[in-house]
Amino acid sequence: MTLFSFRSCFDGVVPPTVADPAALGTAAFRAVSHCEPFRAASGYGWYLYPPLDCFVKWDGTSFRWLAEGCPDWLPLTEVAAQTMLRVRDGEAPDDDPVLGLPVFSVAPEPGLLQVWTGLIARTPPEWSLLVRGVPNLPGSLTYEVQDGLIESGWWHGPLVGNLRFRRTDEVVRLSRRYPLFAVQPVPSEAYQSRTLRQLEFVAADSGTLDETRQMIADALAVRRDDRPGGYRREVARRRRGAGTQDAPADSTR
Repeated sequence: MTLFSFRSCFDGVVPPTVADPAALGTAAFRAVSHCEPFRAASGYGWYLYPPLDCFVKWDGTSFRWLAEGCPDWLPLTEVAAQTMLRVRDGEAPDDDPVLGLPVFSVAPEPGLLQVWTGLIARTPPEWSLLVRGVPNLPGSLTYEVQDGLIESGWWHGPLVGNLRFRRTDEVVRLSRRYPLFAVQPVPSEAYQSRTLRQLEFVAADSGTLDETRQMIADALAVRRDDRPGGYRREVARRRRGAGTQDAPADSTR
């Protein structure tokens, strides 16, 4: 049974792909080989892509865009999916109301551009989707991706992300072959205030330091200077013991 469903709303939408623990080959060898926290974070979720190959720039006041293969830059306030399809494919249906929704729209706040992936998502009721930048992938110096949590268990609208531009007059390329966003499944209970209030801070005093030091000693015991990857091996051992299907391979290098 599919728990997390992504639906394309028009032709040519790039399907989501499972996130890569090696961050699309950009990660250092040591991180990929031995650092399970890095691999787990990098491989958590799915990559999402823009629906059009194009260029975007912001002059500090307004946006302009240039579709790949087109000669002229155009003002950008809102670009409907129908317009995008005509630019990309040369034609688009006239009677589909979904195509009136924008794939690019400029927010009232300076430098903020919203991009629709062309997807909607549906998850189980108790799950949400965190839209964010691609984890551990070098980002753009020109813009940053703003994080957003969508309650996709009941809301199945356009799956969008926001780009906040911080540099002017620099051209940004959006490619259907390179992920623009990542989405990660999050239990809805995890970010509720009642969960976040369940916080304990243990001060360093005579009644707690012995236990704290023992916790540190137990954690460091899995590490060996002569054999990196001890934490990763311990994670694999524990997952195998729990019957988890996707235990990481044993790192022996």
